[in-house]
Amino acid sequence: MNIAVIGMGYVGITTALLFCKLKYKVVGVDTNASKLEQLQKGRLPLYEPGLEELLNRHLTQHTIAFTSDIEQAVKTCDIIFITVGTPSKADGFTDLRYIKEVAGSIGRYQNAYKIVVMKSTVPVGTSEKVREWVIENQSQPFSVDVVCNPEFLREGMALYDALHPDRIIIGAERAEAAEKIKYLYTSIASPKLITRLRTAELIKYTANAFLALKISYINEIGRLCDAHGVDVGDVADGIGMDQRIGRAFLNAGIGWGGSCFPKDIASLMHMFEQKNIKPDILPAVQRVNETQVTYYIQRLEKLLGGVQGKNISVLGIAFKPNTDDIREAPAMKVIQKLHQKGAYLKVYDPVVFKHRQLQLPAMVCTKVEEAFEESDCIFLLTEWDSFVQMNWEQYLPLMKTPMIMDGRNALDGHALRQIGYMYYGIGKNEK
Repeated sequence: MNIAVIGMGYVGITTALLFCKLKYKVVGVDTNASKLEQLQKGRLPLYEPGLEELLNRHLTQHTIAFTSDIEQAVKTCDIIFITVGTPSKADGFTDLRYIKEVAGSIGRYQNAYKIVVMKSTVPVGTSEKVREWVIENQSQPFSVDVVCNPEFLREGMALYDALHPDRIIIGAERAEAAEKIKYLYTSIASPKLITRLRTAELIKYTANAFLALKISYINEIGRLCDAHGVDVGDVADGIGMDQRIGRAFLNAGIGWGGSCFPKDIASLMHMFEQKNIKPDILPAVQRVNETQVTYYIQRLEKLLGGVQGKNISVLGIAFKPNTDDIREAPAMKVIQKLHQKGAYLKVYDPVVFKHRQLQLPAMVCTKVEEAFEESDCIFLLTEWDSFVQMNWEQYLPLMKTPMIMDGRNALDGHALRQIGYMYYGIGKNEK
């Protein structure tokens, strides 16, 4: 079977390369000419460990090709994955215009039976609409099945997650279509759950919302730990030993960001509202996350006696390590708020500025030591390994005030205090 993947973003590129590795021939489709040129030359338009090497291997083996010709891709491929963006509108609703455009194109160029697979994250009921949009645009009444096969990729770990998923969800209305998509993943040893279309769509949203809930919950507990002088890490370890809870996503810090959690929770809340159901937990999850940056800045103001005129250096602006993604990154909010309060800002990130041109109210440092020079506080906001493992002692003499605000609870606070730093995390403060 030949596979087309339409939309060469983070999910699309990972999906395409996964199926190459599973011994299928894949064509990647996108309308962005510069992106296609990069990919054809073996360069990723984003930062994701492991993917560029895999891309070059399969370009050499001629198992992947890239094109802007959606007509040719639809006509020559049996299975078509849709991986285009589903951004949030101003009112929080999911924007499906790119999905609709692709579905219409599939219908116009369809020349035989096709399976269209929704990999993009879409609200409940969208996959059914996709089938309608395909059929509406057909020149002849060809048969088409739409399957929902949501992705559960972590940025920075996309290749590993694609090859070692916790589960593979396949939603379909016809068993034959579901089995064909299941067959694609035969060589991947993970549980495979076949459901109805709408169930698969809702599983994706429910999973992301629950992970965000765990983070917001431990962050709120972290505030209580601060008040009582309790180590939030020990609390997380203690409750994480309970198999019903688990330790994952119980790391207190500055809060969640990225492209998925914010828009998926907003979309899920709209799904509730469309059915006249009032969600109570989801707004609380949002509220804790939205106030976490404020909580940290208020603590910093108290420690420094205000931030106006102070030199504050931000380490890391990606929303998490091993990615150059800054969408909804807490660091961006911290930078804006501290700037508004009159702080002088410097920022250093080992990856982001190599891939992106950003306009920030801060001096961009080219070396990490520049961030320490004459700084009143180092604010760690992305837990890059290079930060966690670096020799912090050598930079101590460069600082004006040797203070560290650890927005990720990633550093050894006790060791840093021993060498002369004033260290503050959340739920990590000695009484």
